Amino acid sequence: MPKTRVKNDTENMLCLWLEPWGSDHWMRPGEEFTVVTEGELEEAAFNVVIHDQGISVWVNTANAAEVFDKNGNEAPCGHQRPIEATRQFLADAEQLLEHVNTEGRSPMHQEMARTHYERLRQELAEAEARQDGKPHVTDGVSSVLNSDNSAS
Repeated sequence: MPKTRVKNDTENMLCLWLEPWGSDHWMRPGEEFTVVTEGELEEAAFNVVIHDQGISVWVNTANAAEVFDKNGNEAPCGHQRPIEATRQFLADAEQLLEHVNTEGRSPMHQEMARTHYERLRQELAEAEARQDGKPHVTDGVSSVLNSDNSAS
């Protein structure tokens, strides 16, 4: 099982991108992650690229990979993502959705873009609710649970 460790020795949040899947895993200063793949050991299981948007760890042959923190806890896609990054991802997803719809792309591509946009919109709403210290209910009952009950 190939593994590689990545440590953030900067004073800033740093994004570790897991490619080719494009999942983002945000590292606080001093944090260390381990990327683990299934499969056999090979000479070059990973390539690491440092760029303006963070660090990309390219998995060369495995069909899946996971990221873990220093304590062995899974750090899933979006782990510790700053709210500003979520806002930017949402703006980009909105542009993509508009492009896919106006260019007459296939229904499958339109649905993928819509689902991606809606997922990010929900993530931003949850992040903003956490930031404001408010609970956020994700189902249709939220308007009832969060309504003003001053009339009672």
